[in-house]
Amino acid sequence: MAARLIPNHLDSHLSYLPGNIALVENKYIQITTRRHCVARQGDPLTDQNFTTGPCPANKVAQYSSGRLESGQIVDGGKPFRAEIRAKINWNGSRGMRTALWLRNSETLQNCGSNPAANDPYGELDILEWYSSARAYAWSSTHASCFYSHKRGTWRTRVFAHRLEQHINRQATPLDGDWHVWAIEFDGQKVRYYLDGKLIPVSHYTVDDNTTVDVIDRNRTDESGGYPSTMPDEDFAKLNVNRQMLDQVFRAKGPWYFILNDYAEWEDKLDPPRPTDPFPVQTTLIDYVRLYQKN
Repeated sequence: MAARLIPNHLDSHLSYLPGNIALVENKYIQITTRRHCVARQGDPLTDQNFTTGPCPANKVAQYSSGRLESGQIVDGGKPFRAEIRAKINWNGSRGMRTALWLRNSETLQNCGSNPAANDPYGELDILEWYSSARAYAWSSTHASCFYSHKRGTWRTRVFAHRLEQHINRQATPLDGDWHVWAIEFDGQKVRYYLDGKLIPVSHYTVDDNTTVDVIDRNRTDESGGYPSTMPDEDFAKLNVNRQMLDQVFRAKGPWYFILNDYAEWEDKLDPPRPTDPFPVQTTLIDYVRLYQKN
């Protein structure tokens, strides 16, 4: 895997810098997220303008992090399993996100502007962890995109999976400990796992007017969480046919891994406040393993 350089990402809010990726203890890859106080958006982010404190009134808060990408190594036309062992060391700030994911070669560009778009975009989020919901593992399968007339931009047909970690029937944060996040594709559906436990479907979106919640909030399971009435995906529910699935998984492959951290930038996602302290955050990666059926 290689560290990517993506400066001035997300309207210059965040830059991915190779220097924010390091080998530590001679065995773990570390992704580091830092704050920088600069004179204006788009200024270079350096050790000299790095800070763990608030930015003064005459400075703009920008963030640097690391992003690892593999080559196109996952054949989505065949069943596969992948495992990532990782540890999130949360810095205590709001608006932090860790993402471990796969995507195919299709982009969202056409779906973002063409009202007639129906493209084979594919994204498999093995984990999205949010500091606003520290006990929750979120995974999702994005299988094709379309133009959203309600939002005026792209949107995906998606199964969202959710699992709240409970220990002794108490919700327990996922950060601070090592976990193994896994994905399996059997050629028909995608499954996600946290330490061997299935992460079930939470809801799915078909189009602008159809999002279906499948969580049963009238009872709890043996761990104390609300169970899903739909643990497994069924692409027919997304109105995604076999031809489109073949485009998403096989024709637009091979897929590649992306491992990265975010400091959120949208107000609705409660980004870090520039007036609050911002300690360094790290995510450690022990291994990424891929098992591909011949």
